[in-house]
Amino acid sequence: MTSPRVPAIDLVKGCAILWVLRIHAHPPAANYDRLFLYVVNQAVPVFVVLFGLNSELWWRRHEGAPAAEWYASRARRILVPMWAALPVWWALALVLRPEHVSLTRTLPLQHAMGWLSRVGTGWFITMLLQLVAVLPLLHAAARRAGSGVVLAGGLACTLACEHFRFGLLEMLVGVGPGSGQTQDFFNYWVFSPRFLAHVAFGMWLAPRVEQLGRMAGLLGAVGFGACVAGAEGLAGAWLAPYAGALVPLPLTLLLLALFRLLPRARGITPVLEWLGQNSYGLYLGQLLTHNAFVFALGLALYERLNLWLYTALLLAGGLFFVWLGETFRRAARGAVTAPGLAH
Repeated sequence: MTSPRVPAIDLVKGCAILWVLRIHAHPPAANYDRLFLYVVNQAVPVFVVLFGLNSELWWRRHEGAPAAEWYASRARRILVPMWAALPVWWALALVLRPEHVSLTRTLPLQHAMGWLSRVGTGWFITMLLQLVAVLPLLHAAARRAGSGVVLAGGLACTLACEHFRFGLLEMLVGVGPGSGQTQDFFNYWVFSPRFLAHVAFGMWLAPRVEQLGRMAGLLGAVGFGACVAGAEGLAGAWLAPYAGALVPLPLTLLLLALFRLLPRARGITPVLEWLGQNSYGLYLGQLLTHNAFVFALGLALYERLNLWLYTALLLAGGLFFVWLGETFRRAARGAVTAPGLAH
């Protein structure tokens, strides 16, 4: 079955993947302005909202499908490209031998299973696979109790994770408040319950995404402004972390509504759509490119390369690997349909 595309979703994904490039090109110790902090830096949570939205749309198109069909489709879309990218990462790691990456004997098995420890920026894929695993349960709950109930549960889970974040950090990373230790935060980053509200909000949006208009845009703008104000501490310092955790929800709603309302712009809209449609391939490509630079130069790369130059290099790397993947895919498809092999 061919999946009908929703242009607004592709356009938001196109923006988000460009923001990912900007994030990874930004020096870690830099001072972030508010535009970066509350829009650009929300790229991954926005992707998670869109994951929930697209996943619910998939289930609506495949009503009554067994969970095995869902898992098979996600394995083709997520695991197969990931498995194709991992040998490149291992080649880079074995050739460049970065000091900060410990290549243990069990690491290949962990990577093959999707636990992308030590793969810089790969934590998002590990977290996404966890959400893939629980999505059939969330869909079943939404069918029985309603998407509003699932959204309420997701909000409660995300806000609870924010409330107990220091305890989670100590449990998952071994870092308590004020410890001053430098640790690998991978275990915390991949803790998927932090993003349950985002997935549930996307699921709630699914039946409404084609009707989003001015009112949705207004609600998104008001909600976004309120969350930013709360995150800035204008409603009390105690509320700031909770408001900050929810910024991506109204931001995604606002972006979806804007892209449904705004006219198509020649030379811009088609490019953004293409970037959105290929966002996962671009993510894997920039992951490999970013890892290569970090392996070769360490964090000194931010001192040697201009922010915008490095952003362009990450984009070029992403585009190259998308082209390479499509080339191999077409070659494999041609081999299967070649005379003598079709039957």
